[in-house]
Amino acid sequence: MMRARHHRGLTRLTLDEAGAAMVEFSLLAPFMLTLALGMFEFGRFLYQYQLVVEGLRDAGRYIARLDPTLEGSKSAAKNLAVTGTIDGTGDERVAGWTADDIEIDEPTLADESTTNYRGTPYVVRIETIFNYADLGFLSALGLPAIAVSAAHEQRVIDRAEDIVSEEEGG
Repeated sequence: MMRARHHRGLTRLTLDEAGAAMVEFSLLAPFMLTLALGMFEFGRFLYQYQLVVEGLRDAGRYIARLDPTLEGSKSAAKNLAVTGTIDGTGDERVAGWTADDIEIDEPTLADESTTNYRGTPYVVRIETIFNYADLGFLSALGLPAIAVSAAHEQRVIDRAEDIVSEEEGG
């Protein structure tokens, strides 16, 4: 009799699903939380990267219409990339990204496939490396800051003739 009662109790216990959802949730919750926070962090990273690319694009458009060989033009373009203003008084686009992190190369002749496009195409290249240190949740895993490089090339518009004449010695 006692044995039959234990057998019925064990059968009822194995067939009871009252706490199954809670057990399943407790097993999956850490994985789902990690996945959700990782997606949030990746989205934040992409947003920061996009701000840097926009800054480089703005600086490229600005300096392409000036003389890209002058230090004053380069300085103003770097400020425009980082703060959105040519005098550098605006708010930072990305925390920790400074004008010193940007390098503006001298204008170079574009590849030969584009030489028939409105004269001699010179391009100026603007590049940067910024450290994405805002890892938030992922810093708990001991990850260091991520060094991200970005670049933009812009065709030199108004000064292409001056650059050509300087290279020809005239």
